[in-house]
Amino acid sequence: MSHAPRARATVSPAVPSAADLEARRLRKRSVIGAGLFVPATVLAGIAALTTENAGRCVEYGEGCGSTPGSVYVVILALAAVAFVAAQSTERGTVRRAAFWTQLGAELVFLLLVMTVFA
Repeated sequence: MSHAPRARATVSPAVPSAADLEARRLRKRSVIGAGLFVPATVLAGIAALTTENAGRCVEYGEGCGSTPGSVYVVILALAAVAFVAAQSTERGTVRRAAFWTQLGAELVFLLLVMTVFA
């Protein structure tokens, strides 16, 4: 056995790069946008129900919006796919595009909810 002192390996803490920080920020903002989507939809639905045409549409079926339900489903699917892409991709440009696509799809959905009784 040798009693010579062994050199200790020094481990420096990993400092995240600017790209890693931006990735974390975009992922966090994407989660926040998805989390606020449900309350925003509820508020948009309540606001839509306060219009004059909403009573006529709900009670008599007159004056309802003409947007088919499949449009709502496609927009929700687009927002979901963009959310998954923003959370899982490694490329920064794709992540940014997915994030903005997610927010855009959510805003279009909210706009359609607001105009459902128009």
